[in-house]
Amino acid sequence: MHAKILLFGAASAALTLPVQAQGAVFQTPGMPRSAAPANPASGSNAGQSTRFDNSFNPALSFVFDGVADQVNADGGDDGVDLSLRVLELAAQAWVDPNAWAYFIAAADEESLNVEEAAVHYTGLGGNSTLRAGRFFIDFGKQMQTHVHELRTLERPLVLRTFLGDEVKGDGVQWDCWTTTGDAGALRWSIGAFRSLLPEAEDDGTSAFAEVAERKSAGDLNATARVTAFHDVGDNGTFQLGASARVIPDYAFAFSPSGDAAVGLDNTVYGVDVTYGWHDDTGLERWTVGGEFLVSTGDVGADVTDVGSDGDPTNDTVAAVDDTRTGWFAFVDCAWNPSHSVGLQYSSTELTDAAGSDASEVEAYYTWQLSEFHRLRFAASALESDLDPDAQRFAVQYTAIVGAHGHGVNW
Repeated sequence: MHAKILLFGAASAALTLPVQAQGAVFQTPGMPRSAAPANPASGSNAGQSTRFDNSFNPALSFVFDGVADQVNADGGDDGVDLSLRVLELAAQAWVDPNAWAYFIAAADEESLNVEEAAVHYTGLGGNSTLRAGRFFIDFGKQMQTHVHELRTLERPLVLRTFLGDEVKGDGVQWDCWTTTGDAGALRWSIGAFRSLLPEAEDDGTSAFAEVAERKSAGDLNATARVTAFHDVGDNGTFQLGASARVIPDYAFAFSPSGDAAVGLDNTVYGVDVTYGWHDDTGLERWTVGGEFLVSTGDVGADVTDVGSDGDPTNDTVAAVDDTRTGWFAFVDCAWNPSHSVGLQYSSTELTDAAGSDASEVEAYYTWQLSEFHRLRFAASALESDLDPDAQRFAVQYTAIVGAHGHGVNW
C-alpha cells in the first residue's frame, strides 16, 4: 500500500486525473482506469504554443457509443431500436505547470451540447485542487462518470430517480486529500453551483423543475463529499464514502396551466462502500459495492386534473414534501483485462405522493476488444408501481479515437 500512496503523491494531479484508455496511474475499486496527461513541468509543452510559433497540439479524442436493443414492456413501447447514444468530441491540455483544462461536447440524435468545460488548478499548495467551469457532480463513485464509461449500460435506478441520468453544474469546487498512514488516503470536496437539477425537457404533461438564474449566495446549489480507502491484506482495497447534493430553492411549474409550486428545497444524501480484490498477477479482479441514498424535502410534484375534465389548462401543481430512500448493489468479476461479467440490483421509493416502489436488475458481459473499443451485452428487468414492467436486451458498442480524458476524482 505504501507504494500506492507514493505513486498517488507523485501524480500531484490525482484529483484531476482524466479517465483515459491508456492505462492506470492510480485506481481505487470500481473506478475507471486513469492516467494523467503530460505535465509541462516535466519538460513537455503539453500541446501549448508560444506567441512566437504556430504549433498547437492539444490531446483530442472522439467517442462513439451506440446501442441496439429490444424492449418487451407490459402495455408500453415494445420492439427493436438502434440508437446513437452519444458522439463525443473532447480536447485537453495543460494551460501552465499548475493548470489543466479540458472540454467535452456531446451530440446525440437531436442536438449538440457542452457536457463539460473546466479548468483544474493545482497551484494552491499542498494537495488542494480548485476546479471551475462546467463538470459532473462529485457524488458517490458513479455520478462523475459519463454514461459510456459505466460498468453497466445505465446508471442504477435509484441514482436516476433521485439525481437524474446525468447531473452537471456551472460552478466551482475545492478538493483536498491526505494520506492516513502508510495504508490509506482521505479526500474531501465542497462545491457551489448555479443549478444541479437534472437535465429534462418540458413535455407539457408533467411538472417541470427549474431554478432561478440569479439568486442570493445562500441559494446556490451545493455538493460535498468525503471518502477514504484502506488496504485489506496484500491484494484488497476497501473504500467508504459519504456525499450530499443540496438544492435550497427551486420550483415545479406546469406549462399548460401556468400553475407552479415555488420555494421548494431538496437534499440527497448517499453513503457508498466498495471492496476490490485482485490476484497476485493483477489480471483477475473482483469488485463488490453499493450505495444507500436518502432524498428529503420536496422530492417531487404531482399534477392534479381539476374537475377530472382532461383539460390541462386548469390543472394545479402540488409539491411532494417527504423522505424517500433507495439503494443499489453490484458485483463485477474480470478474469482478465479483456473479459468481465457483472450483476447489479437497485431498489427505490419513487417521488410521487403515494410513495410507489420500483426495482431494476441488470446482468452484463463486457468484452474489451482493445483499449480503444468495447462490446457489452446486457439484459435488464424493471418492475415499477408507476411505469410498465419491462425487460430489455441490449448490445452496446463503444469506440475511442485519440487521447480520451475526463476529470474524475476517486
